[in-house]
Amino acid sequence: MPHEGNSHPNPESGVADECANGNLFGSGIDGERARGIAVISHELRNSLAVIRNAARLLRTAASSDRIESTRTLIERHAGQMSRHIDDLLEPRHRGMRGDALLQLSQVDLRTIAAYAVESIRPEMARRGHRLVVNLPEEPVWALADGARLEQAFSNLLINASKYTPDGGDISLLMEASAESVNVRIRDSGIGIDPAMLSRVFGMFVQVANAPPGRENGRGIGLAVVRSIIELHGGTVTVTSAGRDLGSEFAVVLPSMSAQRRFVIIAP
Repeated sequence: MPHEGNSHPNPESGVADECANGNLFGSGIDGERARGIAVISHELRNSLAVIRNAARLLRTAASSDRIESTRTLIERHAGQMSRHIDDLLEPRHRGMRGDALLQLSQVDLRTIAAYAVESIRPEMARRGHRLVVNLPEEPVWALADGARLEQAFSNLLINASKYTPDGGDISLLMEASAESVNVRIRDSGIGIDPAMLSRVFGMFVQVANAPPGRENGRGIGLAVVRSIIELHGGTVTVTSAGRDLGSEFAVVLPSMSAQRRFVIIAP
């Protein structure tokens, strides 16, 4: 699963020129605001895609339970869209670099991961992806912003789906210990050149093109992931054996008992 983006690859190295997108917005306050608008537009687009897929599901939903779960999915992502718009309109332009104020509460990280899976599952089913989800049996509590973490997990799953050919394998595994919570998202997709692994979380970086018939991203999603995870006191890393050998993204978050003070907290 490579980083998404829409810059132009270097035909000799296979590496995208992130400067083409980064310089597009210039520097200074206006450039920062333009980059922030690009980030928020990216996240709004993701939520809109989820709502569109959910609306399609409603056409064929046969049971009241399916209708209710789909309605809840739509409501949740409509709420996320509202929050992104608030980020855009807030006077201090929070979220303009992918950062955002956190609205903290005690959440079960299994539920957050399940929400992210629910959002992308219809698209994965359409592409014939085999999705395996393995979550702990007991609650995994954390003091966190559930909506932001769902956003991060969703971006990782969207990337996995985008860069995995139809019929490929994608998995999400969560493991909890006394000190940390580990979430690994693995795919059998087109992989990443090892030389590029250190750059995939940069804004507007693209290290490979999407498979035929897929739209390239904008080089924003993984930068947002890193920002959200770091705001929660965690880390995100990626490994890949190389092109066409898949990739694995590993998120480590502090457990409830090992919680640290967060960088930005909403009043």
